[in-house]
Amino acid sequence: MRTFCLLALAVTLPLSAAASERQPHIVMIALDDLNNWIGALGGPAHTPNIDRLAASGRLFTNAYCVTPACNPSRVALLTGLRPETTGQYENEGNFRRKRQGNDQLLTLPQRLQQLGYHTVSAGKIFHQGRGTGPKPNDLSDPVSWNEQYVGGTGTGGAQAYLDEKGWAKWLHGDDHGISNPYGLRSPLWGPIDERKEDTADWKMAGFCAEVIARKHDQPYFLAAGIFRPHAPLLAPKEFFDLYPLDKVLVPYVPPDEFADIPGIARENWSTPLVRAMQQEGEWQRAVQAYLACISYADACVGRILDAIDRSPDRDNTIVILWGDHGWQLGHKDRWEKFSLWKQGTHSPLIIRARGFTPGPSARAVSFLDVTPTVLELAGTSVPAELEGTSLTPQLRDPAAKREKPAVVTYLPGNNSVVFEDWNYIRYADGSEELYNHTVDPAEYTNLMGKPVAEKITALLRPHLPVTPPADLTRNVRTND
Repeated sequence: MRTFCLLALAVTLPLSAAASERQPHIVMIALDDLNNWIGALGGPAHTPNIDRLAASGRLFTNAYCVTPACNPSRVALLTGLRPETTGQYENEGNFRRKRQGNDQLLTLPQRLQQLGYHTVSAGKIFHQGRGTGPKPNDLSDPVSWNEQYVGGTGTGGAQAYLDEKGWAKWLHGDDHGISNPYGLRSPLWGPIDERKEDTADWKMAGFCAEVIARKHDQPYFLAAGIFRPHAPLLAPKEFFDLYPLDKVLVPYVPPDEFADIPGIARENWSTPLVRAMQQEGEWQRAVQAYLACISYADACVGRILDAIDRSPDRDNTIVILWGDHGWQLGHKDRWEKFSLWKQGTHSPLIIRARGFTPGPSARAVSFLDVTPTVLELAGTSVPAELEGTSLTPQLRDPAAKREKPAVVTYLPGNNSVVFEDWNYIRYADGSEELYNHTVDPAEYTNLMGKPVAEKITALLRPHLPVTPPADLTRNVRTND
């Protein structure tokens, strides 16, 4: 490991000014638990800053995470490798120690270091931010960065919404059958007294603005990780004021929602939480808070985008924005992301780069494609070991065809294959679901057993990833 670290340091020496002028700067913005509710995707959230980025770049309207959980989603995106390859299926653990040889894996920032980039992280990029301690958090993958922001994430204010047990006050001391401690202490929502300017995500965005404003002798890769709208759903009051409670709509859930869903998928640890929210009259407030947190996160995005627009290098700066997975707000009795349905896996992906005309692309793409895309845009070839496919054809032509579907894994042996407007799901026990997003975007009707299913599943089954046999024994459910 020591030899590897020395190698990483050795390749970060500044290039000449002439060389750096030929390479674009890269700013990557990640938003935690951001689903498809942004305005640019037709959602109910007020997101003027994300929307203006979408209008000036390529918005991939049909983009999917590799794994609907924070840690494995980010590892897959930043390594270009599937969880079947790295062994990082769930939130627990460090991918560097999941399998022999993982300590030698090169991440996107490390590959950019080898191209002469100065790599900077701020906030949550891998599973944790650097933190405020004397040593960086191990889960921030310090070896990937030349520089890391020292600071917190999200906002304060959680204590006001917790009882003496450390549970959410709205539960009134009743666990409501919620067996997972995460579901008792994390479902907090409401406005906070903290000013926007005093919150951790806002300060982190300010640091990013300072990095962008520097005089740069070499190209830089800046990764900004905004923690909201991740729970707890707390934000300054100004963002709650955007969503009067009597105007907030909760997701529609058909009364026969589970009639055609396999037993393995009918409920998980968050199902009792959703029912408790409905019983206690908190569902609408929680949805309001999620929207408010999206708008707060969007304001932080705006601070970074404004800095790019002020920079003399604006036209030579690639901007990439993504949410790490979807989020369900009562959809199919879920309050979280851990599922293979569209609402748990679909999230924004926007890429703005010089030389490409703006506009949306409806091709089904995967976050696995981000690393090969960035490397190609940075002027290098895509390494053969990467498992994604560069999106540069879709940057040139939004209608350019793709042979590969977007393939999602949630725990070993459970997969979703999204191609064009179809979502085919196969679980480890062999049960299946099939949805047509053209006529059923909310995935209310499982088409398995219908005449169309045989043809479509025959087309999509060959794309299911091969799960190592040893991994199938690790099919456990997790949270963060």
